[in-house]
Amino acid sequence: MEVASRKFFEQSKEEKRTAGRDEVKPMGYYDTEHTKNVRDWKEVFDAAVENPTVISASDELDDNESPRALICRYADMTLSTWTN
Repeated sequence: MEVASRKFFEQSKEEKRTAGRDEVKPMGYYDTEHTKNVRDWKEVFDAAVENPTVISASDELDDNESPRALICRYADMTLSTWTN
């Protein structure tokens, strides 16, 4: 994924815009993000997995905690680390 990302973002803006997102296609390249009415300098490529492989967060048979809940908890913890 990292190699593919680097190759994609090394292309010219014109090439990247051929994979742009729009109202019909919500995933793809985007370089016109605004924050507080000011254009950001970042470029993004939004992507999603249509049929994800779900892997148990634990090898314990009686562990019923949802992997999504663990991911959300980790994201909250990481976000609080970045913002504090």
